[in-house]
Amino acid sequence: MKKKTFAELREQRYAANEKLGDLYLKAQNRELTDDEKIQEMNLSREIRQCEDAMRALNLEADNARVTAQREAASKGVYFREILAGLRQGKGDREITLAPPTEHATQNIEASGAIYLTVNDLIPTLHEGLGLPVGLEVITGVTGDEVWPVSINDVEMEETGEVSTLNDQVLDFAKINPTVRRIGLTVPVSNMAIDNAAFDLMAFVQAKFTIALKKYFAKKIYSQANWSGNKGPFSGATPTNIELGTDAYKNILKAVADFSDKGFFEGNVCIAMDRATEAELKATPKIAGAAGGFVIENGKCAGYDYVVSHFVNTELDSVGRLVPTSDKFIEIGYWEFFALQLHGNARLTIDAISQAVAKKNITAITLNLACSMTDLSTYINGANNASQAFGLFKVVEASPTTA
Repeated sequence: MKKKTFAELREQRYAANEKLGDLYLKAQNRELTDDEKIQEMNLSREIRQCEDAMRALNLEADNARVTAQREAASKGVYFREILAGLRQGKGDREITLAPPTEHATQNIEASGAIYLTVNDLIPTLHEGLGLPVGLEVITGVTGDEVWPVSINDVEMEETGEVSTLNDQVLDFAKINPTVRRIGLTVPVSNMAIDNAAFDLMAFVQAKFTIALKKYFAKKIYSQANWSGNKGPFSGATPTNIELGTDAYKNILKAVADFSDKGFFEGNVCIAMDRATEAELKATPKIAGAAGGFVIENGKCAGYDYVVSHFVNTELDSVGRLVPTSDKFIEIGYWEFFALQLHGNARLTIDAISQAVAKKNITAITLNLACSMTDLSTYINGANNASQAFGLFKVVEASPTTA
């Protein structure tokens, strides 16, 4: 039997209390009957059982918090000990984020350093840095990957009873991910390493977390014409969309256009900036009618959406990411975008070279291999053109004439 959550137990206790109150109200001017006394006993027992289970859950949660705090503290101390040892030339200078062999000790699990998991590194509640609904990050990818794609269909023929059917050919293309190295270096003061009160592990994790979230968000949402890893909107040509009084209808029509390409199922997610979100929250679905607003209950026209200021960014003449003068929204089926981290992620630690020694720092470097692949570029016979994603430029509604 599935263990009930705290909220479920609280709801059960509330319902039992309600029934018990109704029972007492019903018999307020008389004694309880034998059947009512049995009902009273059963309800009282149910309430006690719920309260006992709720107390047990609270105790488990408290114990888990204490254990987590102790583990975090011990891992932080262990991490500092590793760095201090490296300054003295002890141990390897590289820490893998997963053990390459069964008895390996110089890895993330043994060292207590940050563990690169999707949930830890890429939370979805930060403005501008959250991932679209439907997009999953695949980690630990090894070897060469190929996605075969059928790029055409065959047609039924009407022919005579004994006539020969024409040969029809099914053509295929293939998509290979392009893997690129990404990384960063964080210099940490040796005084901070030696300071037991300083949570070094949390400091390093925060630096790496923010950097990786920013990298993914910029690449995924920006229409900048990136030269390396790029998202599905990079260099895309936008289609105009009006978000005035007909915003609800126009967004539904924009999503419906994907159905004409065969996208009937999947996770549609719309990306926009915060100002556009605010405007759509105040835009009625139907002008003059009490039908609700374009964005309500966490949905945009009934679809999932995410907010990021990177939607309205591009590269300037010297390669800097800058805001655009126009507003855009992006619509995508994100299961057709492969975001992958390949092989082992590694922390390399430099505590003894002349470059860091004269600054009294230890340099912690993270190296990753990442690929971003739009899997819809050959669907329906397209020639390397995205089919599952669309960029839309917000324009003023056309003036009406009497």
